[in-house]
Amino acid sequence: MRDLKLKVLVVDDDEDDYFLTKELFKEFLHNNIQVDWAPTYTQAIARLYDNSYHIYLVDYLLGAHTGIDFLAEAKKANLNKPIIMLTGKGDQRTDLLAMENGAADYLVKNDLDAQKLERSVRYAFERYDNSRKLRESEEKFRRIFEQSRDVIYITDEAGNFLDANESIKRFLGYSREELLTMNMIDLYEDPQKRNRILDAVKLHGEVIDFEKVLIAKDGKKKICLVSAGIHKEPSGKILFQGIIHDITKRRKAEQDLATAEKLAVTGQVVRMIAHEVRNPLTNITLSLEQLESELKDGSDLEMYFDIIKRNLNRINVLITELLNSSKPAELTFNKYSINKIVDDTLKDIEDRIKLKGIKVIKEYSPDLCDVNVDYEKIKIALLNIFVNAVEAVEDEKGELLVVTKSEEDKCVVEIIDNGIGIPREAITKIFDPFYSGKPSGTGLGLSTTHHIIRSHKGIIDVTSEPNKGTKFSIKLEIT
Repeated sequence: MRDLKLKVLVVDDDEDDYFLTKELFKEFLHNNIQVDWAPTYTQAIARLYDNSYHIYLVDYLLGAHTGIDFLAEAKKANLNKPIIMLTGKGDQRTDLLAMENGAADYLVKNDLDAQKLERSVRYAFERYDNSRKLRESEEKFRRIFEQSRDVIYITDEAGNFLDANESIKRFLGYSREELLTMNMIDLYEDPQKRNRILDAVKLHGEVIDFEKVLIAKDGKKKICLVSAGIHKEPSGKILFQGIIHDITKRRKAEQDLATAEKLAVTGQVVRMIAHEVRNPLTNITLSLEQLESELKDGSDLEMYFDIIKRNLNRINVLITELLNSSKPAELTFNKYSINKIVDDTLKDIEDRIKLKGIKVIKEYSPDLCDVNVDYEKIKIALLNIFVNAVEAVEDEKGELLVVTKSEEDKCVVEIIDNGIGIPREAITKIFDPFYSGKPSGTGLGLSTTHHIIRSHKGIIDVTSEPNKGTKFSIKLEIT
């Protein structure tokens, strides 16, 4: 306060009282003070909205108004500066009323001297300054709280939400108001993990980067890291404070990278095997043809020749499939309606769908933009998923839901069946080359699909529950 030019406004309709108060200010040790006067309530209110004074001394009686009216107007104007109430005589009820309405102090004019006034002004200004710093600190941390990309939350000991920042809306789709009606355990895919975190926090006081899966409002699974700790309030109430960091995209990228590395290694192995197998295979084929021409009268051997030919062709086709699944796709891009591509693919397996009595439900978005894709390749990718779905559902009870929609800058195709589902331990392997859950499968269908979608810079994801069905989601860039 000593280094500051203190600007004071005295609000008093008695000019003599104003001059007396001004003279008292001249006796202050801190004499860098500007004292101004507002003789009427109207003038005082106009000066109040200027917000140019550090402190206000206001007479309780101001004609038709009172100092309480001034305090109410100051509150309406969001004025946080200290206001000291002055009165001609002491009145405990007026004192309490003034303090309840935000006055920094209450002084009686008849008992006023320079020492009392200086002490009151100094204490009022110091309280204001501390309050201002506290507000600024609270606002600073509130901004950090609200602007954090991570979810910051507070729950009570039972797990009921008490507060959360706005990132909860972006991350899980819930508004803050919705979240305050929920319990933390409502978000967990595996409620047991919530109990394990709780036990760890109680034991160690905190947990750092505990990985878990939360379920968003739209049902999507979100992989995240949670850090949490205990806060004990002075009242003894226990609170839990936590931060949730979304790593869904990171885990997806890691999974895609691992799959890509597997494909690269597999491609090298496949090309080596194809080369080593095809050379002797060609010799066998030529020898068989020569043998056939020399044994024209060996009709009894014709059946064996057919068996050998069919298996040679089978090996050739398998090698071709292996090579196609591992080599970089050669793409021809053009703009197509995703709805048309999906319909054309469904027509290719129309016979299988009818044979099994499967009900197909289409929910196409009519206003989707075109996608820039290789038509034949995308059809192959979709066909592999449709074939798996058809084989997974029960005859006459199977349902296939096909959805197209836009999501941000992506065109989304969802293929949902009510089949046998995929075991949890197999979900991470279904795109691996040669992995198959079917006895006669080659394990190349979904590997090829993954390869095609990645070559289009798209995203493919799958969720499934045993005996409840499977959902494939493909996201392509909209042109």
